[in-house]
Amino acid sequence: MRAIPFAIVLALALASAGCPDSLERRCPSNSLPSGSFHLTLTLQHTPDECIQLRQPDGGPPPADGSIVPASQPVESILCAGLADAGAPTLYLVVANSSVVRDSPFDPDGGFTFVSQPLRQAQTLCNCLADVHETISGVLLGAGAGGFSLGPDGGLVPQPTGIDGSVLQTLDNSNGNCVCQLPCAEHFTLTGTSNR
Repeated sequence: MRAIPFAIVLALALASAGCPDSLERRCPSNSLPSGSFHLTLTLQHTPDECIQLRQPDGGPPPADGSIVPASQPVESILCAGLADAGAPTLYLVVANSSVVRDSPFDPDGGFTFVSQPLRQAQTLCNCLADVHETISGVLLGAGAGGFSLGPDGGLVPQPTGIDGSVLQTLDNSNGNCVCQLPCAEHFTLTGTSNR
């Protein structure tokens, strides 16, 4: 089964977002849930944006050329615990995605989730290409004391929001793309608590 890039997962989530209870079950066994969030990605138009230059049949591109929606909502949950190597780790579970992303734990709330590259994945540029994804930002709501890992896992206190960005790049195309590769999609990421 082919993995689907995060931005595409978010677009699909418009139709059906997972409930927090089902997402909690996907936290790694060495972690505890640390807050469920409604995430919103907002596309940023940048010079390296993946723009549709033509239709797959050779016709003219859409008026703005964007291949992804301007805004994409999805449900998610954060989990925290000790990774197999014993290092404190933050996990991100997103509805409608089988990927559980992980980042080293930062008491100040910073995170960087770098996903394994998807090699020769089907893309919205109508071709196979390598997809690379980085999600970075900061958890909100720790106050002056920062976040800590509870004795059994989970964050103390639980975050109240997320502020970050998503960068998704496409390269190494097999040809016949309707976009000029390499290219990228840049998003701002905001998360509001589902408590």
